[in-house]
Amino acid sequence: MTEKEIIDAIEFMQKYQTETDKIEAKTAEIDYPKKCYDTISAFANKYGGLIIFGINENNNFIEQDVYDVSDLQKKITALCTNSMEPKLRPEFLPITYNNKKLLAVKIDEIPQNQKPCYYKSAGMNKGSYIRIGDSDEPMTDYEIYSLQSYKDGIQEDLRPIKRATIEDLDKEKISNYLEKVKKDKPNFSKFSDEKILKLSGIIENSTGIIYPTLSGIMMFGEYPQGYLPQLFVACVVVPGTKLGDVGEMGQRFDDNKRVEGTLDEMLDQTLSFIRRNIGTKVIIDNNGKRENIPEYPMKALREAVANALIHRDYSISRESAYIYVQIYDNRIEIINPGDLYGNNRIENLGTDMMLEARNKNIVRLLEEKGNIIENRHTGIATMREEMKKMGLPEPEFESLRGDFKVTFRKEKNKISEQNKNQEFTEKFTEKFTERFSENEQKILNELIKNPYITQVQLSELLGISKRSIIKNMKNLKDKNKIKRIGSDRKGYWEICK
Repeated sequence: MTEKEIIDAIEFMQKYQTETDKIEAKTAEIDYPKKCYDTISAFANKYGGLIIFGINENNNFIEQDVYDVSDLQKKITALCTNSMEPKLRPEFLPITYNNKKLLAVKIDEIPQNQKPCYYKSAGMNKGSYIRIGDSDEPMTDYEIYSLQSYKDGIQEDLRPIKRATIEDLDKEKISNYLEKVKKDKPNFSKFSDEKILKLSGIIENSTGIIYPTLSGIMMFGEYPQGYLPQLFVACVVVPGTKLGDVGEMGQRFDDNKRVEGTLDEMLDQTLSFIRRNIGTKVIIDNNGKRENIPEYPMKALREAVANALIHRDYSISRESAYIYVQIYDNRIEIINPGDLYGNNRIENLGTDMMLEARNKNIVRLLEEKGNIIENRHTGIATMREEMKKMGLPEPEFESLRGDFKVTFRKEKNKISEQNKNQEFTEKFTEKFTERFSENEQKILNELIKNPYITQVQLSELLGISKRSIIKNMKNLKDKNKIKRIGSDRKGYWEICK
């Protein structure tokens, strides 16, 4: 942390009248601000950040002397050392800017196996926060569970399914697996079939009773959903560009299917559903012949669906959630329960950085079978390359605080009349990316799509607290970027261009 970095951060906030996901402004003109543990927790749990004391967010982010730089530093140190779990070691840098005495505090992200960082007086469940845009949001129960599960090394795909028996595994599939694994791993040949299945994480018998594991049921089960009913893929075709659009006959879906079976069966059935519900485009091959091909690259979609099946969260906490495949007029969305695992980051997807696998046993079994995972760690790169080959935008990856979404879009010139609103949204966002915070941009995008949306609906849709929604919308009104037309109950929001 340098003085220049701090000044740059101050000038950014003053220019754009907003904080960011890594910059927080706080006043400390009279005394130590009692409530800053939420920001400290949020920065420690996300990507780290900078708190600048002596900046008034409510007065155009102007500078104000802190009451006492030395005392403030001591109290922040005490807070981080005595009141936060785990203990934090903040970095301090007092500066004088425009003749005002300020204090910058840098909070580093803590290691993944130490998260969540929380305010001890409130306890882990109520004192853990995460940074979302410029807001400090309480962590959800699932987010805390996910961090604890990672810390404890819990491997959900090895969990025994005690309602099932070994008789619920498909004998032919098991026989084929045993034959292949004995051939590929000669050392396994000396073991009994039961021991091989145990070593492979397909069965578990620590209590003296043999149970199939979740891996075993999902890979080799005769009917996995008989014991794990929510572990299916919900496929729908929406007659428009958003859920709720209806077709000419008033139908909510043009097609829908509940896809069940083992992982490889669900992969095949889901791809068949997609293939029959997307359009085709005509190309001329090297021999001058016309050829009809799908309007999306099936190889890229296969990788995305396979990733959703393999890397979803199979824990009891998300066992009631299922995978969505939603086909719209202008895009395909694939959403799986479970955010990125461990130290994985969106910006590292498709790079040479080794990614952590949530379901390590499922990954290993699929590698051994060789019918779904052929080239590990190349799936994201394949998606991007296949979309590029067809002249389509790169796939978009998005963390949804508990879910993970991949979006494939059509070419711009194929957008229908119904999708002009979406196209305008993209252009608007691109034009003003640098002028608004992340949360403000998200709110603007939704207001463009639906001017009648309420603040409660925005909060639920974006996963942002209502308080933060109100704060960000006030900022947008102050910037003359939105205004309310009509009453609170029956009016709508207008975007000021």
